[in-house]
Amino acid sequence: MKPVIDNLEVLTPLYARYRSLLCAEDPALAERLLAGRLQPVSFQDLSLRFDYILLDAFGVLYRGKQVIHGAPTAVHRLYQAGKSVRVVSNNASQTPERLTQQLQAMGFCFPQEHIVTSGMVIADFLPHSPWHEQPYYLVGSEESLQAYAPDRHRLCANLFPGDGWQQARYLLMCSNRDYYGQQQQHQVETLLARQPLPILLANPDLITPEESGGVAVVAGFTAAEWVDRFHSPWLGLGKPFAPVYQRIRQQFPDLDPERCLMVGDTLDTDILGGAAQGFATCLTLSGACAHAADHLDALCQQRGIRPDYVVQSLAD
Repeated sequence: MKPVIDNLEVLTPLYARYRSLLCAEDPALAERLLAGRLQPVSFQDLSLRFDYILLDAFGVLYRGKQVIHGAPTAVHRLYQAGKSVRVVSNNASQTPERLTQQLQAMGFCFPQEHIVTSGMVIADFLPHSPWHEQPYYLVGSEESLQAYAPDRHRLCANLFPGDGWQQARYLLMCSNRDYYGQQQQHQVETLLARQPLPILLANPDLITPEESGGVAVVAGFTAAEWVDRFHSPWLGLGKPFAPVYQRIRQQFPDLDPERCLMVGDTLDTDILGGAAQGFATCLTLSGACAHAADHLDALCQQRGIRPDYVVQSLAD
């Protein structure tokens, strides 16, 4: 069973880890992160100022199985206005095909080629990494294995016969859906107790809101447990880290960061990641920060991350 988060303050030092890492890479980022004005705006008016619109999925387009009211119409307007739109999601547990089908069933008009998941970035990153051609242990769902595991029959140690999984030289963390209390947990803890293997973190998200109003821990939280317990080195591929945005820049070689708007519902992945790329940032209160609407300024000060704009939702 996944850990229960009763006090969200336990997440603060984990979020701070992401901010500190990115600020160490770019000393000017800390100042930029504090310069956001939290300007309340209408999303429809705001979108007119930008050519490129990057949208997080969960909390911006939908929450659980529910479409966020007005979001499909707002996205349709973006396409009608000729905007270059991309969904940028830290989803490494669903195939791009299934995520596309899910969004289209909800009434969104995204073609599959306009959806970028952090799982897709694995194939971009590994050939240029120190782990190229090394066997790995994939922590994730069956869909993660089918969609994102590179050269899985030759390199994915999960599929090696017998105790072949012990040959893994790094962990590829996509999802903790099938981890807690399962075979994956036993094998991963065995590997890390023997040697603090590097962690390639496809999904850095720590939690996700549930329709019930609670929160569920996801891949980034589990990876943070390994880092703290076993002192494993790690590297992030999804938001807020650069590799996922490099795929966006490959699709738009002439992208002007000042003409690009990152829209998300989390300060520490969406807003932090967009600001680190030099994009304008817009926080929507339809997802993870919905509970913080009355004390948003204080929360932003605590996290050291202030978005440029704030909207209630895409329908605003």
